[in-house]
Amino acid sequence: MFNYSIVIRTLGNTGEKYRQMLSAIEKQTIPPAEVIVVIPHGYNLDYTLGNERVVYSDKGMVSQRAAGIKEALGDYLLVLDDDLDFPPNFAEELYNTLQKRGLDCVLAYGDGLEKNSSNAIQKHTSIQQIINRMRLAFTGQAFYSCRKSQWFDTISATGGHRTYVNCEDGLCQTGAFACFFIKADKAKAVHFEDERWLEQGSISSYAAYDDAVFYYKLYLQGGLIAYTQTTDFIHLDAAAGRPAPDALTARRNRLYTIARNRTIFWYRHIWSNHRSMHNLLGGIYGIVNYAIYNIAINLLPNRWPAIKAMLQGYREAFQLIRAK
Repeated sequence: MFNYSIVIRTLGNTGEKYRQMLSAIEKQTIPPAEVIVVIPHGYNLDYTLGNERVVYSDKGMVSQRAAGIKEALGDYLLVLDDDLDFPPNFAEELYNTLQKRGLDCVLAYGDGLEKNSSNAIQKHTSIQQIINRMRLAFTGQAFYSCRKSQWFDTISATGGHRTYVNCEDGLCQTGAFACFFIKADKAKAVHFEDERWLEQGSISSYAAYDDAVFYYKLYLQGGLIAYTQTTDFIHLDAAAGRPAPDALTARRNRLYTIARNRTIFWYRHIWSNHRSMHNLLGGIYGIVNYAIYNIAINLLPNRWPAIKAMLQGYREAFQLIRAK
């Protein structure tokens, strides 16, 4: 047996999908010592387990996750978004993987996709998937490669997305943030509460790159992070945390937030920790190529507000960097 806390961040508005996740928690072969639900002040839960501990915090993906981690009492934490489903042995399998491989943090795959890093390139070879991977590579957001390369590591970490590198040991520097199992002392040592800048943008408060910041800080502290090959979850994708009234607003918010947060992340956690030519070129690659790509695909006049928002995101990032 092991002692673990489940930590959930929510706005209380994912409805049936949240209830489905609560049902999955109740069915765990090894029940948690506690369930902590973090919800913003003024919000309410539609469904409850009846025995969870509700913690109120400021609204924000970073603020809520940081509050939950700080409050947790277990030796291990299963940290969840509010729209997941998973099998009864989920927590047990994650713990077993962590112990067997000597890890500090285990990541699970959503929907069981691309579980084997050694053949990730061969999966989902439709034209759309190929185009998507070319786009991610060009903009520096993700590289699907098993090649050991500081260049790939730098650009992919700057992009903040899952990478397939160092396949011999399966370790990674970043990953998806919807679900992870971690030693509590390692999670608390990240001091995620110091990263509220991620949700303080002037156009959008959506905290893009919260996952990249958390995992990369853990990596810099010597944390060992890897995906499990034995279990996965279903992401029901309620998308409750990033509502937008229309497609243009959603695009505008996304481009602004990625430009701002990605640039600040690169400066604070990559460049400031190691000023190497690889890290400089990796940052330039991501910033320049992301801007070029999005200007090219948003040239229609009705999309210019998205380009303007992206440029504002870069401007605010560099203003913050110069102020340091």
